Amino acid sequence: MLPFQSVIPPWVAGCSCVFFASLFVGSLYLFPVKKQAPTGIHASDRSQQRLDRDHPLVIKQRIKGIIFTSVSVTIYLWAPTSSRVHAFLQLLGLTVPAYGLVQWLHHIFTPMVLVAMLFLGPLVMMLIDSELPFQSRFYWRNHLQSFCEWIGVRNYIVGPIAEEYIFRACMVSITAMSGASPKAMIFGLPLVFGIAHLHHGYESFVKKGRTRQAAIQSAIIALVQLTYTSLFGWFATFLFLRTSSLLAPCLCHSFCNLMGFPDVSNIQYYGRWKVWIYVAFGLGIVLFAGMLESLTSPSLYGSTYTSVYWMK
Repeated sequence: MLPFQSVIPPWVAGCSCVFFASLFVGSLYLFPVKKQAPTGIHASDRSQQRLDRDHPLVIKQRIKGIIFTSVSVTIYLWAPTSSRVHAFLQLLGLTVPAYGLVQWLHHIFTPMVLVAMLFLGPLVMMLIDSELPFQSRFYWRNHLQSFCEWIGVRNYIVGPIAEEYIFRACMVSITAMSGASPKAMIFGLPLVFGIAHLHHGYESFVKKGRTRQAAIQSAIIALVQLTYTSLFGWFATFLFLRTSSLLAPCLCHSFCNLMGFPDVSNIQYYGRWKVWIYVAFGLGIVLFAGMLESLTSPSLYGSTYTSVYWMK
């Protein structure tokens, strides 16, 4: 149960979540990168020079914005906890329980196994292509290098941590303080998470030239991303509520970014393996649904462990 009683009206919690999401998206553009036309480009064409979101300078500036948002939201949440440090850290999933080695291994790997079930189809495709770790077409140097580049830092480290902190830890904590039920948080908050990603559709629209065709393509991309991020948000929120820990959702988020959206268009080229790949996709979903509750049970972390959000 929560370390203190509900202290926030529901409408305040709802408005706060919208504020958090708006601040998060707005902060990505808070520190704009100064555009400078390359040598030989006429001054009249400078307005057309736009750095891509994957440019290192853009990524660095956006990381600054995310840090600003995280600090601002943390300060905002501090007041309702009556300055009780341990209770505050508990709500945000930042406490470090006195686990034994087995419990820590459960904490780290069990959620990853659960998410891997969802990606069983793509993992089977990678197995057939010899692209899994320790197979012939898996190159450690290339993968480690991708983690060290700015795009990798954003996609696999800063992005997952920042998004899970704001959209999971902060939003769940303030919503829980309003007395919201776990079901309401699981199915309601991820919609805010999904909507907050719609700005990627606008970026795609601008990048593709602001044409009618670009608008259609960007709208489709935004719709698919809204669906995908909302579905993941349901799982991540459920996982956070069950474990009362920010580590598990962050690891799962990073793994999902690493795998990317499952590509089913290439299955047709796998010949005799095609049927088995389809079976793997379906089996993965069945396994995930069937083991979701058991593999997220607080009892995995010891008989004395309890989540502040989830009653046993």
